[in-house]
Amino acid sequence: MRLPPRKKPGDPILAADWNLLLEAIAARTPRSGSGLELIASSGGFAYSRPYPTSAPHAGLPPFSVIGIEKAESNYLVTIKEGWVIERKPKSGTKPAVKFHIPKAGDKTLDTIPRPQIGMAIADTLWCRFATDTMGEISDDPQVFSSSENQDGSHYYPEDPEGSGSDGNYFVKLFKLIDDGGSPAVVVFQQSDIEHWAQLWTGENVGDGSRVFKEHNEEENVYKFRRIDRRASQHQIDVIEEADVIRVQGNDKDGTLAIEGDSSSSEPFLEWKDGLMITEGEKKLFVREYMICEYGSARTVKFITLD
Repeated sequence: MRLPPRKKPGDPILAADWNLLLEAIAARTPRSGSGLELIASSGGFAYSRPYPTSAPHAGLPPFSVIGIEKAESNYLVTIKEGWVIERKPKSGTKPAVKFHIPKAGDKTLDTIPRPQIGMAIADTLWCRFATDTMGEISDDPQVFSSSENQDGSHYYPEDPEGSGSDGNYFVKLFKLIDDGGSPAVVVFQQSDIEHWAQLWTGENVGDGSRVFKEHNEEENVYKFRRIDRRASQHQIDVIEEADVIRVQGNDKDGTLAIEGDSSSSEPFLEWKDGLMITEGEKKLFVREYMICEYGSARTVKFITLD
C-alpha cells in the first residue's frame, strides 16, 4: 500500500490523500498470523513462532500477556492459558483435585487461535469463578476486563436454621497502563489460581439441649453453646434401651437426721443408690420437705421411691 505524495507548505490536503494515509497505516500495523504470535513491549512489537507442542510459551508463567494488538482506541490482548485448581480434602467418588480452564467469552484460553480480550488503558483483567454452598466450583471460570473493582463473596454452608450462601470469587490478573504512549502491564497473578474447598458440615443429632445458637452471616461465624457436665453425678439416670426405659441411681447411699429431735431415733431421710427408699411397695414420685436452717425455712424437693 503506497503512501500519499509529499506536500509543500500551503498545499491542500485532499480527502483522497488522507484516506490513502490511513490505509497505509492500517496495512503496516503488526498483526499475528498463522504460525506466528505477536509480543508487545514498551520498545515496540515482535513476532514469535509458537512452540511446536501443545503447551506454547512453556517458559512463561500462567496468564502472561503474549500479544497486544491496537484496535481503534483500545487494544486486543492475548494471554497464555492458566488454570483454576480446585482441591478438596474430602473426595468420595469425585477426584480430590480438579483443573478448570477459564474461558474468554465462549472460548477457553487454550483455544487455537487464542481468544483476544478487549481492553482499554487502566482496565484490569480479572478471573471470576463461582462455588456452591459447600465451596465446590459450580461453573466454568471466566476472564474479563473491567475498569471497576470487583467485590466477591465467600461461600458458607447451610446452618441448622437453613441459611447458606454460594461463593463468588474474583482474582486480579494484570492491569493495562500507558507507558509513554505504549501499552504496558502491571502483573498481579503469575501462577495458577488455587481454590481449597474447606467442606464444613453440621448435623442435628436429635432433641435435647440446643448446642447451635446462630450463624452470623456478616462475619461468617457459627456460634455454639457449651454444655458443661457436673463434677458429681446427678441423682438418677433415665436410660432408654430398645423398648425398655430403665431408672437407676448414682451408686450413693446415705441418711439425713435432724439434730435435737429426740422423739425418734430413726433417720429423717434415707437413700440408697441415690434414691429415696421406704418400706413396702415402691414407686417414684416427687415429695416436698420443709427444712429449717439457721432460723429460716425452705422447701426442698426429692425424687422418692415409695
